[in-house]
Amino acid sequence: MSIELKKVIERERVSYPDKEKLFMVLGLLLSGRISTGKAAELLSMRVDELWLLLRELGIKYSIMDEEEVEEELDAYRSIFKSSTQYVSNYSAS
Repeated sequence: MSIELKKVIERERVSYPDKEKLFMVLGLLLSGRISTGKAAELLSMRVDELWLLLRELGIKYSIMDEEEVEEELDAYRSIFKSSTQYVSNYSAS
């Protein structure tokens, strides 16, 4: 384990008992080698607990890249626009 990682482990007050395993799994997660589900499984926790842990550590992580986020937002806008038009047309009747 690198000296830098040891410093992080010592500095962070994380409630996970095996800090070396934790940071190894987080490294795999953040490098895209494993999914959040697999990371949670390896750490014997639920996915929502993993998200809370990432937040506690100040780690910003997204399962989508920027392009996927834009696609999701476009789809949402399209659906929302369609539903508001329907409501407007229905109200005008």
